[in-house]
Amino acid sequence: MGFLNETYWLPRDVQWSQLPTDARDLLYPVYFTIPMLFCRVLLETLVGIPFGNLLGYGEGTIVSQMTIHFFGGFTSQTRSKRILECFWRFFFYTSAFIYGCKIMVHKSWLWDVKDCWIGYPWHKTDDDVWWYYMVELTFYYSLLISSIFDVRRSDFWQLIFHHIVTIGLLSMSYAINFVRVGTLVLFSHDAADILLEGGKLVKYDKSRTKTTNGIFVVFLLCWIVTRLGYYPFIVMRSAVFEAANLIQPDYDVFNVFQVPYAPRIIIFMLCCLVVLHVFWTIIIGRIVYKTAMDGEVEDIRSESEEDEMEERRRVERKKLLKKKRPTKQD
Repeated sequence: MGFLNETYWLPRDVQWSQLPTDARDLLYPVYFTIPMLFCRVLLETLVGIPFGNLLGYGEGTIVSQMTIHFFGGFTSQTRSKRILECFWRFFFYTSAFIYGCKIMVHKSWLWDVKDCWIGYPWHKTDDDVWWYYMVELTFYYSLLISSIFDVRRSDFWQLIFHHIVTIGLLSMSYAINFVRVGTLVLFSHDAADILLEGGKLVKYDKSRTKTTNGIFVVFLLCWIVTRLGYYPFIVMRSAVFEAANLIQPDYDVFNVFQVPYAPRIIIFMLCCLVVLHVFWTIIIGRIVYKTAMDGEVEDIRSESEEDEMEERRRVERKKLLKKKRPTKQD
């Protein structure tokens, strides 16, 4: 069968028809990406804008803001658009993490990663896990498409690479029924993302400096624990050094010529995420340094270069005005 030959993908003597998961299910996230994007715009319009006005973020009447955003404003590069982007991601990550907590707390592999491999590939995928996987996969497809019209940040290409790797990781892991380890990756990533987007939302209100700094400290701790601790040293370590012995003892992960190849591709994708985590950790380190020097968090993730230039110009204009005032008084 060429590319789909079981020997390339599955443990010895296992057939596609024997797997509890059906790779055809991966079409559902593709089908539901556009509906999710529509729901996003609707949520931003009907909930995000009114909520933002309550917090003092709005500019103009609520009705005019809602009308402009719904009928094309969601493709703009304005401050309100950036706030609504954060609102959408904060809403999704919070919802996904709460749902993940609800279902994962009862799953044995959350407490013992070896259960991801013991009994593989015959693990049945419960309905709650199926929905968790499909909705998250749909979300990352939607992020990839919305990157066309969302505000372009300085780490744009790293984010695109992250979305592609995540989609590939989730899709391949579902196809060969590595769903359990996939849920651990999702669960360990959403927590820090909630604080990231929540911190950015608060930061847009310049009067909440202490709150922003507090959220940043909690975010930093969560990032270290989940992205630099649990993910590489618990999840990845188990995938590299324990999985083979528990699934097919004669399988050598480091022998690139031995079949199946799919587990190594998945491990490679997991490693790509670690590299991205290190990249963003360097950015966070710079933010920590700036915070220590200035006493205020500059940003939890950099905005677009154009936005940074606009902010600099605004600061320079203020300085010029201050210099001119004494002259006028004289």
